[in-house]
Amino acid sequence: MKKTDPDSINDEAVQWFVLLQDDDVSQAQLDSFKTWLEAAPDHQMAWNEVARLWSGLDQLGEKYTPVHGDAGYQKTELPHRTCLSPWKAVVLAACFALIAVTGWQLTPSGLMADYNSGVGKRQIVKLEDGSEVELGTASAIDVNFSKDQRIVRLIAGEAFFSVTKDQQRPFIVKAEEGQIRVLGTAFNVKIENGVTVAVTENTVEVSTPSNQASKVTKGEMVHYDKHSLSPVQPVDLETVQAWRQDQLIFKDTPLDEVLTEIQRYRNGRIQLFSASAGKQRVTAVFDARRTDEALDIIAASLGLQIYRATDLFVGITSK
Repeated sequence: MKKTDPDSINDEAVQWFVLLQDDDVSQAQLDSFKTWLEAAPDHQMAWNEVARLWSGLDQLGEKYTPVHGDAGYQKTELPHRTCLSPWKAVVLAACFALIAVTGWQLTPSGLMADYNSGVGKRQIVKLEDGSEVELGTASAIDVNFSKDQRIVRLIAGEAFFSVTKDQQRPFIVKAEEGQIRVLGTAFNVKIENGVTVAVTENTVEVSTPSNQASKVTKGEMVHYDKHSLSPVQPVDLETVQAWRQDQLIFKDTPLDEVLTEIQRYRNGRIQLFSASAGKQRVTAVFDARRTDEALDIIAASLGLQIYRATDLFVGITSK
């Protein structure tokens, strides 16, 4: 209930909704809810939207109508209708998924790019100089070659670059605020909470406007965002390149991060309704083309429950 990411406000409203359905909800919880509700106008808007959506789901249990009162809500009993709370959460979140998530997937980042791949797809792009760019899931690039330089901008997703040497024209990959400069080499670039660059052959130079450039050699990686450029550190190249064989490799990785990565390979949305479960560790190899199977294996091994609402939403809760 203490998330600070603006994108999580709808999720917080759904979680408060489910919590407040408990007849044994405590006064402390009511007070915390009131504090959350009054913290920002967006919170009240999200709560009102939850109530509006729920009031339209006539076949599913109780509904809530926000009113001006001590707790900021009113609970109304609808007779002869019951449903499990986790499923209620999934239905509500699925509504948000259908409204919000499908929107960006119908108009994905990079739709007008020179080259783009679909969700769960890979694409190999052969450039005019003989270099190759392999695009990962939901990825996009723009290409701009001139007589003086070769520039490729990674707009979204992930790409593996195999660059042909040309002493007269340096090859530059731009991604968000930074760039990678090479002559001839192979390396992976991924945009996710910043940019990660991992080198599989030779050396690249990674730079950002506010940081001194770093040289990264085979078996090393760096990560940068708009604030900083990380120190160079070793990287497992097998894990980095696993996506090129349609594999997802996780080694003692928090479930939150695992689900974020799996999300990149499927349409719709995955929602975890348990902060504690998100901290559990996962070590596994999954087929990137069979994400539903991966989710089922994770749920079974960690003692979680999966609820599916349409093909566009998967909710995961503790049992």
